[in-house]
Amino acid sequence: MKTISIVNDCPKRAIQICCVLFVVILCSVMPLYAQTLQVKGRVVQASDKQSVPGVSILVKGTNVGTLSDADGRYELGVPAGGVLVFSSVGFSTQEIAPGSRTELNVEFSEDSKALSEVVVTALGIKKESRTVGYTTQDVAGSELVKARESNPINSLTGKIAGLTVGISSEMLARPQLVLRGNTDVLFVVDGVPINSDTWNISPDDIETYTVLKGPNAAALYGFRGQNGAILITTKKGSKDKRGFSIELNSSTMLDKGFVALPQVQNEYGAGSNYKYKFGDGPYDEGGTDRRPNVWGPRFEGQGVAQYDSPIGADGKRTLTPWIARGANNFQNFMQTGVLTNNNIAISSSGEKSDMRMSLSHTFQKGTSPNTQLQSVNFNLSAGYDFSSKIRLEGNINFNRQFTPNFPDVSYGPNSYTYMFMVYGSAHWDQADMRDYYKTPGKPGVQQYFQEYGRNNNPYFMAHEWLRGHYKNDVYGFAKLNYKVNDFISLSARTQITTWNLLRTEKLPTSMIIYGRDLKQGDYREDRRNLFENNTDVLATLNKNITPDINVSAVVGGNIRSFNYNSSYASTDYLIVPGVYNLSNSKNPKLAYNFQSDMSVLSAYYSADFSYKNLLTLSTTGRVDKLSTLPKGNKSYFYPSVSASTVVSDYINMPQVISFAKLRASYANVKGGLTNSTIGAAYLPSGQARPLEYGSEYYTSYDGPSYANQNTYTIKNLYNNTPSADYTGNLANSSLHAYSVESYEAGIDMKFLRNRLSLDVTYFQNDNGPRIFQLGVDPATGHTSRNINGLVTRKKGLEISLSGTPIKTANGLNWTVMANYSSYQERIKEIYEGANQILLKDHYYQIGDRLDEIYAYQLVRDREGNVIHNSGGLPLTSPTGTTYKQFAGHSNSKFVWGINNRFSYKALSLSFQFDGRVGGKILDEVWKDGYQSGRGADLTKGAFGEARMKEWEGVKTSNVLTGAYVGQGVMLTGGSPAFGENGQITNYDELEFAPNTKAVRVQSYALELYNLSTPFYISRSYLKLREVVIGYSIPARILGNSFVKGASVSLIGRNLLYFAARKDIDLDQYPSADIVNPPLQSPSTRKFGINLNVTF
Repeated sequence: MKTISIVNDCPKRAIQICCVLFVVILCSVMPLYAQTLQVKGRVVQASDKQSVPGVSILVKGTNVGTLSDADGRYELGVPAGGVLVFSSVGFSTQEIAPGSRTELNVEFSEDSKALSEVVVTALGIKKESRTVGYTTQDVAGSELVKARESNPINSLTGKIAGLTVGISSEMLARPQLVLRGNTDVLFVVDGVPINSDTWNISPDDIETYTVLKGPNAAALYGFRGQNGAILITTKKGSKDKRGFSIELNSSTMLDKGFVALPQVQNEYGAGSNYKYKFGDGPYDEGGTDRRPNVWGPRFEGQGVAQYDSPIGADGKRTLTPWIARGANNFQNFMQTGVLTNNNIAISSSGEKSDMRMSLSHTFQKGTSPNTQLQSVNFNLSAGYDFSSKIRLEGNINFNRQFTPNFPDVSYGPNSYTYMFMVYGSAHWDQADMRDYYKTPGKPGVQQYFQEYGRNNNPYFMAHEWLRGHYKNDVYGFAKLNYKVNDFISLSARTQITTWNLLRTEKLPTSMIIYGRDLKQGDYREDRRNLFENNTDVLATLNKNITPDINVSAVVGGNIRSFNYNSSYASTDYLIVPGVYNLSNSKNPKLAYNFQSDMSVLSAYYSADFSYKNLLTLSTTGRVDKLSTLPKGNKSYFYPSVSASTVVSDYINMPQVISFAKLRASYANVKGGLTNSTIGAAYLPSGQARPLEYGSEYYTSYDGPSYANQNTYTIKNLYNNTPSADYTGNLANSSLHAYSVESYEAGIDMKFLRNRLSLDVTYFQNDNGPRIFQLGVDPATGHTSRNINGLVTRKKGLEISLSGTPIKTANGLNWTVMANYSSYQERIKEIYEGANQILLKDHYYQIGDRLDEIYAYQLVRDREGNVIHNSGGLPLTSPTGTTYKQFAGHSNSKFVWGINNRFSYKALSLSFQFDGRVGGKILDEVWKDGYQSGRGADLTKGAFGEARMKEWEGVKTSNVLTGAYVGQGVMLTGGSPAFGENGQITNYDELEFAPNTKAVRVQSYALELYNLSTPFYISRSYLKLREVVIGYSIPARILGNSFVKGASVSLIGRNLLYFAARKDIDLDQYPSADIVNPPLQSPSTRKFGINLNVTF
């Protein structure tokens, strides 16, 4: 607790120090304002007289300056004899002495050399975009800092063609990135790979995001770049041309209103067979599932003995009205979430040095009661020129995350969605449960709840079942550059990534969870530590070897050292309730540990050959020697080659076409037998979850998987005797890592004097042969062995369209960006001697799509009618892999996003729509509602009419008679035979008649629940992702004050959601691999405000 307190005080103290520094610096520059002439004016483009915002206007030789506003206007105090320097990217710098003029208007001319776009590529190498033979896409950090998310990567969704981001509604959940169908994406900060998640990066420190799509762009990173990379360039002090500045940024976002919420009924309450009986003990005691489902009486105000009914003279509870008083239990229990962020950044640049220091504090209050997360981030970057040839630069980033409690969401009694929406009844009011230790509860020992089945008191869960999370995260680098001459440079760089994590869990006595029936509480600790170092030495060459041919090359080497260790320990019930210490374990403690090490030696090169700036041929190569691979297969070579040509430079194009570039590339990148993420220490050792509850938490890893090693698994004590199991899977000494062979081609075009841009990319990736476990004869002592057994081919298309449809002289502008992407992955090859392969409980063949879904389905006749058995329930096929039928594809047909921005002088409006089309996914909430009886469908249509009829029978005569007749036919003669895919093969031998057999609604609903297939829904959705309304205070209003810029923005995110069903937020599941998702916390709308002030 003491450490947490210090960290809590850290941002306050740092901000106080920064404020003192600011006052001192302000006093030091005040003399510059004496004897000054107030100069104002407007900066416009010379070509069309349109305003130029964001122009840096600096008094030469001083740190005094300002920026032009959205209308191009500025105002600045200039000392007598002073000279103003006007500069902006893409325009020629101008120096003008105002003399005695108080109004100075400036016309900017475009700098053709500066207008050549520069992109950041692998290893941080900057290239002119016209020379790059593969696709990349940039997003400015300033575009994402206003509509803020808790994790900065979440803001990229819908803005990059081919990249989708699964934005989880869970606190601390890792966002799922899918880039061209791959979820393992490398993060690189300032040219150096980091082994961490993106929670440790403040969005206020990010200059740009650059997405390298696939191995063609990221081959120089070796096996770590086989699926592409996201490059993050941070802000530097050298970027600020005013010499010195202070920037304050503050934002507050509120979670208010649900966009996706399970659809439930509040017409019937808890119970079974339309009856309810309150019990102090477990409901339906003695059954295998003691969960109180919602098949009880209809809410009609009739008298029923309940949890809060008064106790009569006979000691029994009296009858009180049976009403849906808890219809809004979930909404009333949850709270308004809050996300606040405050950042102060100080930048300074001089003749030889530059520096930027940034301090951020983020506070997040969850939508679940008693949950929060705080984060403190400190970033320092600096550079110093010892001479015109030698420069030293570096960066250090420290992040601290801490929370005494964060929510755990999974399937079971630890989920509020499970408790309130799926298996909860509306007959009780959550407000009555606030005092969770009242009678008949026992303070500190026994919780109080309206029913003691599989559910818990929600307030007891919120305040007593606590999960702590404490993480320190550091990354940084130091780099020395030496310029040998005008065309040769040398550099050496070393970088570290290190973090340590402690997660604790306090399970109180009497908490009801799966697998812990004694309910005597537990305590567990999960500790993880990672350290990684990368050291590079590079030599660069850029020289015209002939007047027409330019060569740009990089040669270098890298040493990567990696170490990871973790431990996991848990009690096995507590001796003393409420004492959360590992030594307080009733039974022998459960303890596990894991450690891994890896080293990689690398050499690489990159060479670009340009002919008259018309044609560029590029090639890269990298050799990695990995300690994780078998002898004889430790080294791999990763080649890539690309070509680009600007055809509009040498072919006469129609006037409408301003620019046209063709590009193509090839790459072959191997895998390294590594895992991108890792769970608790018991998982790598082959253990199942020791105590059978809670969600598994995965952290960034990128270390050895040990998938091809024979190991022992230490087991729990058996009759007080230690035991160990030898691996059932046999390692393969000739196994090699799979490769990704990628082809890419595209065209980049600009139209109407660069007002409209179009980028189109087609790619094809052959992935494999993947590692596959093939079954072997158990007589060998093993059950399987590793082979290289599966090759898949992925094909995709990406389109990006951007433009400025409106751009007027009076300051009205409209810019738009639209993205489209799609892909399919099919099986290309299977291991030798096989014509099919068992994956996801189905035998796939060559040519099959990898995202095909197979499941048991309703059996139908030739006309498509559902077949019922003699009991009136749906006929089912036999169980087994071969009887499952095709149910659709999990992958969406395409993903899209449209961004619009309108601006008029100081005002701006931006908004984004995005979504997906096609694909299937299981709606677990919908399905479970058929088992529990809470599903909204069960009170509508034929189900609703039959349920009402059944209830009336029980109410009037105390007799339950089935009233639901399933639509379809009944099997009246013959015995069906089933073939592959669950299809009937002997229709001619069968007899059918219209189904007239009535059954109970609950019985029919349970049959559908057991099938699952009826609950697959479309992945298609549309979202109004964000709306930002901004106002920048004009320079004429700020005048000659020390405030050089200020803006305010009103923000909304996740505002509208359109989908066929809204039980779940489909946005959270971008990967086609997620077919059966777990329960989720409902996603919310977010509203907020952002303030930015620059001094």
